[in-house]
Amino acid sequence: MKRYRQATRGIRAVIPAIAILLAASCSETAPPDATQAGAGEQPAAAVEAASGAASQPANSNRTPSQNSGVVKTAQTAGAYTYLQVDISGEDFWLATMATAVQPGQKIAWSDYAPMNNFKSKALGREFEQILFVDRVIGEQSASQALQQGVVAESLNAAGYSFIRVDQSGGSIWLAAPETSLSVGQSISWSGGSPMRNFTSRSLDRTFDEILFVGAVHSS
Repeated sequence: MKRYRQATRGIRAVIPAIAILLAASCSETAPPDATQAGAGEQPAAAVEAASGAASQPANSNRTPSQNSGVVKTAQTAGAYTYLQVDISGEDFWLATMATAVQPGQKIAWSDYAPMNNFKSKALGREFEQILFVDRVIGEQSASQALQQGVVAESLNAAGYSFIRVDQSGGSIWLAAPETSLSVGQSISWSGGSPMRNFTSRSLDRTFDEILFVGAVHSS
């Protein structure tokens, strides 16, 4: 029941991204940026097609054991990237907005919607099962030094946790897949991709600098 609720929530969260992907598969022209188009601006037919495809009975009961893994192959076609990911020894295919990731890189994501027998015209192939995610977060290197800090503030929005961490007399903002954290809790992380002047529409605020990480752990 818990997995069913999680999958249902994930499907609702990424239906807009699926709609755009489906529309793109029928056209040689790259679709509008998903971050610029609201749900009301999407063609009704595309949304209806995405809803039906996402809710169809699955031919495979496989679900990933976690929302992170190591990239084995990455293929970008038009405005989208298809990733073959090793998740705890099992291979899964992901589709997301075009992103720069490399084989061997560790990535993480939040909600997803599975689809079966999905045909990609851009790649000229059919996927028996593929997971649609709106965005992936990549670590620059799994070998980077482990960092630690104490949670000073934690805000959850749109599947992510925005965390202000006190570290050696200073503070740093992190963004990670949504995690339950408490003020005063010690956490650790490694790697990450820094971004400057990042605006979170969900929080309606701009961060001067924030570090996107694949995951945070209690330490």
